Amino acid sequence: MNTTKYRWWRFLAIVFAFTLIAAACGDDDDGESEPPASQSDDSGDDMADDDHDSDDMADDGDMADDGGDMADDSDDMADDMAHISDECDIPNPAENVEIDIMGWEFPIVTQYADELDDCEEGNYSFNYQFLDSVEARSAMTQDAASGSPSFELYQGSNSFITALANQGFVMPLNDLVDKYRDEYNLDQIDQAFWDMASLDGNIYAIPMVSNTMHVFYNEPALAEIGVGVPSTFAEAFEACAAIQDAGYDIGFLYMLSAGWAWQIEFDSVIGALGVSSIDPETAQPNFNSPEGIEAATLLQRMWQDCAPNASNSYSTDDVQAAFQTGEAILGHTWASRAAAMDDPEASTVVGEIQFAPALSPGTGTLAAPAYIDGWMIPANTPAESVEPIFLAMLAATDLESQQAAAEHGLVTRTGVSHPDGPRDGAAAETSLVNGRGPDLVHPAADIARAKLGEALVTILDGTSVENALAAAEEAYISEATAQGLL
Repeated sequence: MNTTKYRWWRFLAIVFAFTLIAAACGDDDDGESEPPASQSDDSGDDMADDDHDSDDMADDGDMADDGGDMADDSDDMADDMAHISDECDIPNPAENVEIDIMGWEFPIVTQYADELDDCEEGNYSFNYQFLDSVEARSAMTQDAASGSPSFELYQGSNSFITALANQGFVMPLNDLVDKYRDEYNLDQIDQAFWDMASLDGNIYAIPMVSNTMHVFYNEPALAEIGVGVPSTFAEAFEACAAIQDAGYDIGFLYMLSAGWAWQIEFDSVIGALGVSSIDPETAQPNFNSPEGIEAATLLQRMWQDCAPNASNSYSTDDVQAAFQTGEAILGHTWASRAAAMDDPEASTVVGEIQFAPALSPGTGTLAAPAYIDGWMIPANTPAESVEPIFLAMLAATDLESQQAAAEHGLVTRTGVSHPDGPRDGAAAETSLVNGRGPDLVHPAADIARAKLGEALVTILDGTSVENALAAAEEAYISEATAQGLL
């Protein structure tokens, strides 16, 4: 990790500390439980593992020009229109604006969708298409690659945002961010989150959710069998053996049933070992390095030794349900799932699940990623439509909206919390600040993520760690070279 990255995360630590202090003050005033910091999932389930091969991409310069023209043509729009309501505090367009939205749904995104619905009191209407995260990313990529997108608004994590931006599939928003910065207090969104929504100085999304991964544990169940909360992988393997000896099928639960999940976890562990999967400058792969082999072997053991009948088949939703029903009492998943642990309609262990920082491989750095989710506008969106779409994005990410969304996870405005929010704020903060950081934005990183996911998941079929990593490296070098990136 270079010096710049350390400074970046030290600053983020200050941001989260302020959020937690604000939450504690709220507790003193109204007696509610400690509020959350906020997030996304799954982004969580967030990975750019889609096929990005397409000849139909918009020129970056053209997109920047379109955005500038759009902003120039509509400078007086907000001045000429009354705002819709206190709940949708944006100008009401003179004519109906219909916005089709593509993404994947989890509780905090559902809340933001509800915030958008408030704008239907005016001349906005919204149509949502929420798919499985992998299917949604594939569908958005294909929609954008067509050159004539059918959707006006995309949802995605930072890795997906930069994947689309690298191909010219989404529109830079700098002019509009600057235009509305003061009116909508956009500087409350920390620069660290704007950076994760940006590429080469261009902003491609409004950050609405922040996310990471950390340890979940059933406190009374662990106490009953005398197992402590692990902080390293070595301690986790000891704990998982003791839990299985006590009669549980699952000793420590990781979700490793999909290629994108293996890739995210691999990048997190190899990052915690001090190496990135590709060199951030030269893009040369580190897949089959000693650190890469160690990272993949740790994940293989998490499946084979600790959850042989779960890690290889459970989706993120299944992992969440396993904690809610007491099937799993120790494991690692997305922070955005913390609020669901106290949902009385779905959880039989309300108040029993506690949270700890992500595991470390013994280096002091935690095997946890840093993610955001944000709203994006596809390239080639008609210029006259862009500003009304952008304003709708602002309506769903303004201060009032983020205060409501903070009930379900980590948001992106500094100091925003909710008295009934998830209880994992400290674990999430520690994992974000001391984790491996955000995904690389090098154009070749998208290829690396895809090839790692495709190869690592074959470990479930008996491929050795070394052979899986060698296959990923060979496929990556071939494609990155063909695209002139190596």
